[in-house]
Amino acid sequence: MDQKERLDLIKRKHEKERQKRKILLHRVFVGVLIVVIAVILIFSIKGCVSYISNVKEQKQLQEQQTPAPQITPLPTLSTEISNEYYSNSAFVGNSFIDGMILYSFFDNVDYFSKVGLTVNGALTEPTSTGTVPVIDELNNGKSYNKIFMLFGENELGWDSKDTFLAQYGTLIDKARQYQPSSKIYLLNITPVTKAVSDKNENNINNDSIREMNELIKQLAQDKGAVYVDIYSAVVGNDGTLPDGAASDGVHFGEEYYKKCLLYIQNNIQ
Repeated sequence: MDQKERLDLIKRKHEKERQKRKILLHRVFVGVLIVVIAVILIFSIKGCVSYISNVKEQKQLQEQQTPAPQITPLPTLSTEISNEYYSNSAFVGNSFIDGMILYSFFDNVDYFSKVGLTVNGALTEPTSTGTVPVIDELNNGKSYNKIFMLFGENELGWDSKDTFLAQYGTLIDKARQYQPSSKIYLLNITPVTKAVSDKNENNINNDSIREMNELIKQLAQDKGAVYVDIYSAVVGNDGTLPDGAASDGVHFGEEYYKKCLLYIQNNIQ
């Protein structure tokens, strides 16, 4: 082997060694890169797991610290007339009030009423057994908790609703003068049967009743009284008093009085 061939052989050996070192370095680099990526992935996964765990712990802690929402139970509606609710009350008004006396619903209630009574009559006429105008019966030395008043049916045929409102307002003022600590309630007018409404005697019909009730509602607001919608307690689906509720189609009996009284104590404070 001459000198040239020997040099070529040495060069090839050196070249192979360089290639081996290059491959080795490449493998080492790739290995290191894989290790780095693996480490990054491991830390990333651990970080995600830790974050999720922290979120869950915080949520659980919040749930433990946050009081459970309180569910307010629905009020239980009374099915029996409460003597306690109506105790020491006065009922003032027309034949609707007068008819209640027949059924002895209460133990400690006074009635100041008269068949056919109007707001004008209550200012000037006594009850069938009284000696002073109906409204002045409230000036009897007693102190009532509640005063329930009902007028308007006998005034449906009046030409002037302004007169009705003015005189009803005077009744309320007198009641408050005589009983300054009493709460005053204005009961609205109950519906009549379809037969009575169609007959329309003295303008007694359900359309007029609804219109008058709106006036009574506004009067209650103006006078600081409580408006009581007993109309809704007895009206049928067709907007009239159901047949059979009242023998004359207007003045009903014990069952429908109870509907009104239960409506009041279940809905009006």
